[in-house]
Amino acid sequence: MAESSDKKTKPKSDERNIVDSAILSGADLEDQLSLIWEKNKNFIIYSIVGIFALFGIYHLSNYLVERGRIAVQEAYASADDSASKLAFAQDESGNPLSGFAYKELAAEAYEEGDYAKAAEYYASAAESTTGAIKEAAQMGHAMALLQNGQNGDAKSILQEIVANENASNLAEARYRLAAIAVQDEDYEYARTLITDLQSSFTQENFYWIQKAMALQSKLPAEETTPSPDQN
Repeated sequence: MAESSDKKTKPKSDERNIVDSAILSGADLEDQLSLIWEKNKNFIIYSIVGIFALFGIYHLSNYLVERGRIAVQEAYASADDSASKLAFAQDESGNPLSGFAYKELAAEAYEEGDYAKAAEYYASAAESTTGAIKEAAQMGHAMALLQNGQNGDAKSILQEIVANENASNLAEARYRLAAIAVQDEDYEYARTLITDLQSSFTQENFYWIQKAMALQSKLPAEETTPSPDQN
């Protein structure tokens, strides 16, 4: 009976192995982590510091960009005469607000009949802006050149607008080009432009289509090639 009692109190071999391995595993993991820290603590510290530094630089950069944008807007708003607008436009060259300032200066020069200066300012405005504002500046540039007798340069700008099917002032550009073509007695090109304009009828284009029809009525009759029977 004593022998059976000893067998009951003795732990099973697999239970001892599980307990021992758990203790050893915990100790091994702690030792491994401690060893990794000792070997790489400088790298880990510098990495953490670097991450926080990059985070700070990123937010500081965003803050400075926003402050700069606000400062430019305030400078534009405070430019309330031609001299200050020109100074702003030159200082902020390439900025969209510089383009707006140049466009306002160009409109003033155009109204005053200084078409050479208007053309210069419109060209600068087109370089600094995009989309519909750029197209409006290009049209202003072309009109100033036309008023200054530079039809060839104006024609090149208008053709650039016409090449863009999505241009907001496509209809006007087609009409202006057709008018130049009539002056140059290039009636075939004028008819092509008028046909293109009439084929894209919209409510927004109606004004220019009407003007194109009036221009078309002044064109000479198209020459017809006689048929062989008529000969």
